[in-house]
Amino acid sequence: MGRNYVMSDIHSMADLLKKMLDVIRPDAEDRIYILGDMIDRGPDPAGVLDLVMNCPNITALRGNHEDGFAEWYEAPDRDRYPYYYNTYEVLCTDKRLRKKIPEYVDFMKKLPLYAKVKTGGECWLLAHASTEEILHIWKRKERLLWDTSMIDRQRGIPGYVSVVGHVPTFLIRGTRSEPATIWHSPDGCLIDVDCGAVFSEAGGRLGCLCLETGEEYYVSADDIYSC
Repeated sequence: MGRNYVMSDIHSMADLLKKMLDVIRPDAEDRIYILGDMIDRGPDPAGVLDLVMNCPNITALRGNHEDGFAEWYEAPDRDRYPYYYNTYEVLCTDKRLRKKIPEYVDFMKKLPLYAKVKTGGECWLLAHASTEEILHIWKRKERLLWDTSMIDRQRGIPGYVSVVGHVPTFLIRGTRSEPATIWHSPDGCLIDVDCGAVFSEAGGRLGCLCLETGEEYYVSADDIYSC
């Protein structure tokens, strides 16, 4: 039986994603969940999207950045309002990538908002920002993608383990002077795996959690440039 790995908020840092895959070395039975925000801010959105779209081991969820990009791209008045991050500009610098934008948008629109994983005697709830809506009949997209109240309360949902991203963990810790780490709530029911991959100046790096073993893996820009 394979293992389940979770990471989030790669933000166009394709080199970090490739390095992380080299570190965890998933086999055919393993599953990697990416909790959204694969694009924007960083230099290589296409590198992340192409890897994710072509890797059968990866299940990507939608983040607020994928949702926002797809909505902006399909808006009838798009030309009047430039996209507020850099993904569109970066993709348009390459003719081949520009032609692939509709394919990328279609992929983003079809991304699920959440996932449930049962393993290791636990029921894990995965979403970009908040997992509370997963247990509701009416699942409000905005809360799944934006709501930080679980992180604010620093408590999860009793009987489950929730894994989210969206909020860089150095903000929870309150200091940027040390490398960011995966954050665990005091009640043990909430985990934030967004270690701020794109914010290297604040100690950000890409973090990854193995659900079965609890092992944590980290790669940073320094790891890439020192190779």
